[in-house]
Amino acid sequence: MAASAPAPHTTDFPVEGRCSYYVEKKKRFCRMVVAAGKRFCGEHAGAAEEENARKRILCPLDPKHTVYEDQLSKHLKKCNSREKPKPDFFIQDINAGLKDETEIPEQLVPISSLSEEHLENLIKKLQKASEGFYFR
Repeated sequence: MAASAPAPHTTDFPVEGRCSYYVEKKKRFCRMVVAAGKRFCGEHAGAAEEENARKRILCPLDPKHTVYEDQLSKHLKKCNSREKPKPDFFIQDINAGLKDETEIPEQLVPISSLSEEHLENLIKKLQKASEGFYFR
């Protein structure tokens, strides 16, 4: 006979040192570690423990987690969901293409079609731009 996979450990009570909050959606107890002398982890302490304890609120940057109301300003500075500063070289939508269909991209013009005056101006600009370069 082939050996079957071991059945998951199911109990009607939480593991010692772990959160006692029952997660109905997952049909199991929360597996977060609790602080010494506590029954619930930091996430579930407000929902299930003391009524007069510090109040926890949803993080305004990411409502997937909660923070203590009195520590909100400190949390907003270090929350991983805060907007991070963009590097100096970052340009929004640089490779996005045309913004709308009516926008016309620059057209390439062959040098042979330029007027003499325009061509001379172009040569002067190129000479000025290349001043200081050493060519072999």
